[in-house]
Amino acid sequence: MAKKWNMIVDIERCDNCRNCFLATKDEHIGNEFPGYSAPQPDRGHSWVDIKRHERGAWPAVEAHFMPVMCNHCDDAPCMKAAKDGAITKRSDGIVLIDPVKSKGQKEIVDACPYGAIYWNEEEQVPQSWFFDAHLL
Repeated sequence: MAKKWNMIVDIERCDNCRNCFLATKDEHIGNEFPGYSAPQPDRGHSWVDIKRHERGAWPAVEAHFMPVMCNHCDDAPCMKAAKDGAITKRSDGIVLIDPVKSKGQKEIVDACPYGAIYWNEEEQVPQSWFFDAHLL
């Protein structure tokens, strides 16, 4: 069995510093990684989207934050929606959306149950955080 990549986020320690959000922006805005991704737009995409959950009533309100990103699902719904092999899953578990093969396949965005795939209007491709697979 091949080793698989996983990311575990301790949401008890997440204080909404947004460093994970900024790291994806820094790595992907204006940068194309052939075979992995077209450049991320500088506005409108949150490949790591931090959801805020509040509980309680004033003055006793608790806020928790939960980073939401591509889960690289074992049985990825986006792969089922994709045509022509536009999405593949590597042996290490990373799900990749091919920027060439996925061009025009907006239905891939709707297939993600986590809302972690974004439509790049300029490039006409679906995009998500691909675990920075180009660096592994």
